[in-house]
Formats: sequence, C-alpha cells, structure tokens
Amino acid sequence: MHPISDRVFLAGALRAPRSEVRITVLNPSTGQPLGEIPDGTAADVDDAVAAAAGAAGAWSATPARERGAVLARLAGLLREHAEGFARLDSQDSGRTLAETRAQATRSAEQLEYCAGAADKLEGRVVPLGSNVFAATVLEPYGVIGALTPWNAPLLQIAQKTSHALAAGNTVVVKPSPLACFSTLHYAVLAGEAGLPAGVLNVVTGGAGTGQALVADGRVDKVTFTGSTATGRQIAGVCGARGASVALELGGKCPLLVFADADLEHAAGETARAAFGTTGQSCVSAARILVESACYDEFTERLVEASAGFVGGDPFAPGTVMGPLISAGARERVHALVADAREAGARLAGGSWPPPAGARGGGGDGERGGDGGFFMNPVLLADVPEAARIRREEIFGPVTCLERFEDEGEAIESANAGPYGLAAGAYTGSVARARRLQRGLKAGNVWINCYKMLDPALPFGGDKASGIARECGIDGVLNFVKPKALVDAFPT
Repeated sequence: MHPISDRVFLAGALRAPRSEVRITVLNPSTGQPLGEIPDGTAADVDDAVAAAAGAAGAWSATPARERGAVLARLAGLLREHAEGFARLDSQDSGRTLAETRAQATRSAEQLEYCAGAADKLEGRVVPLGSNVFAATVLEPYGVIGALTPWNAPLLQIAQKTSHALAAGNTVVVKPSPLACFSTLHYAVLAGEAGLPAGVLNVVTGGAGTGQALVADGRVDKVTFTGSTATGRQIAGVCGARGASVALELGGKCPLLVFADADLEHAAGETARAAFGTTGQSCVSAARILVESACYDEFTERLVEASAGFVGGDPFAPGTVMGPLISAGARERVHALVADAREAGARLAGGSWPPPAGARGGGGDGERGGDGGFFMNPVLLADVPEAARIRREEIFGPVTCLERFEDEGEAIESANAGPYGLAAGAYTGSVARARRLQRGLKAGNVWINCYKMLDPALPFGGDKASGIARECGIDGVLNFVKPKALVDAFPT
C-alpha cells in the first residue's frame, strides 16, 4: 500500500483538486518527504459539501439494516488490508507498528459495532392520553463535517464516520495535513464496500480548508478532535450559525498511585500511560500523583520501568516509542521542559538536556541526526506552580510527579485545572476504587488499568476537554436528533 498524493476524494472517486497549492507531508522518523497533498480551497470544500448534500436524502432513506451491511463489508475489507493500513500510518504518523496494527483492528471493530447498531436506533411511544398518539423518531442531522487529528489517522476516520454513517448522515472529512494518507485509502475502500458516491468525501488541507468546512451553512453538524483552543473557535462559528457541534479536546490527565497498590504493576502501567505513543495522546498520563508513603519506592520503580522507552524506528521489532510528529512539536515540548527546569523542577528520571548537536545527535537514544524528530522520556518532580508545564497540555514523552498525603487531597488535586478527559488510579482497596470513580471529574476513569478503550464504551471529556461522546451507543446517538410526533383525535 502506497501513499496517495495530489488527490481529493469527491463523489465516490479520487479527483484532481481545484487548488494548485500543495503541502509536503514528512516522515517524522526521517524528516524526509513522503508525498504531497492538496491544500484545499473553499472551492474544493464547496464541491465536497455539495456532493454530501446531494447524497444525503437517498442515504438517510436507505434502510438502516442496509446501511449496517455496508459498514460490515467495510470492516471486512479493512481487516483484509489491516497490515497495509498499519504500515502506512506508522510511516505517516511515526507510531510504532504494534500500535498501528492494534488501531487497524480497533477500526474494524468500531465499524462492526456501528454496523450492528444501525438498525437499533429506535424511537418510543409516549402515553399522553387515550385520544392522543405521541411518539418520537430519531433522524440524522444531514451533512457532517469531520475534522480528524494526525495521531490516529485511520482510527479517527473510522470512529467518526462509522457513527455518522450508521445514523444515516453523509460526511465530509478534513484530516490533519501532518498524517492523512490512510484517510484517503479508507474512503476508496468504503466505495469498494458499496458506500454510494457522495456519502463520504475527503478534502485535505490546512487551517483554511477546515475553516471553510466549519463555516459552510450546509454542514449541519461538526465533529472535531484536537486542541481546546481550536475547538473553542469551532464551537463559536457553529454556535453563531446554529449548527450542532461535538468536540473531543485536550487533556492533562492525572494518574493516582496509592501505597496499597501493587507498585511493580503500577509502575509498568504508568510508564506505558505516560510514554506510550510518545506521549502524543490526549489521554497520556501527564501528572503522576503518588501517595507520600510510597513516593520514593514508586519513583524508583517508575524510573526503572521507563528506561526501556527510547525512541526508535517504528517498524523495528521491539520499538516501544517512535518520534514526535514534527520538528515544531519537538521544539515545543523541549521548551516546556526547559522552562520547568529553569523554574526549579527536578529531573527525577529519563534524560535531560538532550545530547549536544541540534536535532538529537544520536546519543543516548535521542535520535534525530538523520532528521527524525525523536526525544527521550523525561520525568520531572517538584515542578513549581509558575512553570508552564503545570498548566499546558504536553503532548510529548514528559510527565510530572506530585505527592499527596491522603485520598481527599489526591482527588482535589486531580480535579484541579480546566481539563476533564480521563483519570486513572492504582489501589488495592475496592472501597477506595468506588470512591475514586465517583469523585474524579473526568469522562473516563480507569482503576488498576489505563487507557482501556473499546468501541462499546463512550469516550469524551468534561470541562475544557470537550462536548458530547464518541463510541458506544452514545457515539451513534450523537449523530441523530429526536423528533416528537403527536396525533390528537376528538373524543
């Protein structure tokens, strides 16, 4: 499977764009170009939305079971091509092959879940009296604008489109220009599965392309995964024109470790929670809150567990951490760590500063002499309140250790700040686990595990971490709206 360059996917086929401007997509492991994509103009977006609007009536009228059958066929094709998709995403996003293989499987599972849910979207009868028949039906919104991130290209398009298509909507996808080749392949495969022309369209491009899609009055709902700042801008545009919006935004997720936990298990899981996906996940454990009674022992175990997280070739067997997505991302994460160190933060584990020789130098696992955007893990402790890293989302292989004295302080500290996407805790007490599940203010709470995601479970955040939920039946219901029907007869 090879990257597709210089095309958009409109009305069921790859087509030449109206735009003559191109964006070069880099391989984050080497810094070398992978190909070019169109920087879609408002005219390209107009074509895509027109195709989606034109197909909306017929697709919403298609029996739900038939819509589900198309998704089921797409899931089967995705399983057949899973290895190719995984390799393409590893090349494009820098995630390890083990991670992208798992995401290809998860994408197929997501489609299968929504295929089964398509004909389960039922209304209800409401008893209002003997001479009144009242009921509700669930209807699709119409045209959905979907803006997807770079850190899980295939999974994100599968997740957003499976919900929307199962419910009878049509979709225009604007993927991140940093990693989007698998998005185009997915659209082609959807056509092979029998998805009618115009039901799914893909326009690549930068910020201007996304802005044109969000502002289009024919787009009935926008779903976006990305930064909180951008999400707020999208919500403002949608609110001004009366369009619905679903946002999955940033996080600064806390992970709590209590002295009664299995510390060896907790340390290994915490290292993966913080440094898996190179920390480039909205649910990465950016804050590690540790009970004082076990702080020193756990820190020692965590430093040991983190030693194996060294950046390497995503395709090499045994690699557990790839590069950051871009030079700019690496510089931003480095700047956050440098600011924290200057403010007085202590290096508790990992390595800092990076080896001499800009762009990595190749020493100590901090690769990048070949142009790749690699970075070693960093564990910080005693981080002052004034440090930017206390407030800002990191999105890199860095985490901060904090102490707490008791459960109440741990919950209060975990809930502090504007985010509420996810939280985790390790404890040996069932009673404490139940209290934490109630007390932690986040859309996802994991006890004695972390990042346990499944197509059947809703996913999303509270506060500045988002609006609405994806996945599970809640994710499908996110793309329908109830209509009340009332018949009144004379007595």
